[in-house]
Amino acid sequence: MKIEEKRVTFPKNLTVKYAGKIVEETETEITIEGEDEESYLKIFNPFRGVAKLLMFENDQWVDAETSASAANFDFSSLGLGDLSALSAGDQADSPESKS
Repeated sequence: MKIEEKRVTFPKNLTVKYAGKIVEETETEITIEGEDEESYLKIFNPFRGVAKLLMFENDQWVDAETSASAANFDFSSLGLGDLSALSAGDQADSPESKS
């Protein structure tokens, strides 16, 4: 998972729900761009609970729980494994959700 300015890139096999402009989509990743206060990225754990909610506020992605910038958040703390190493082969286990 990568956060750069207004854009968030995440693996397609991660179970998420989001609102934002899709700026790039590959076989394995989606990149969305925050547009306004309605943009968000909700990351689910395997039990369908919300593991992390990121909101787009003041032209940056922030952790909805702490209002701190999400740019330096350690996503490994979510217990979802190494988000940068997830492969598209796992999609059957955790389908994505788009909104």
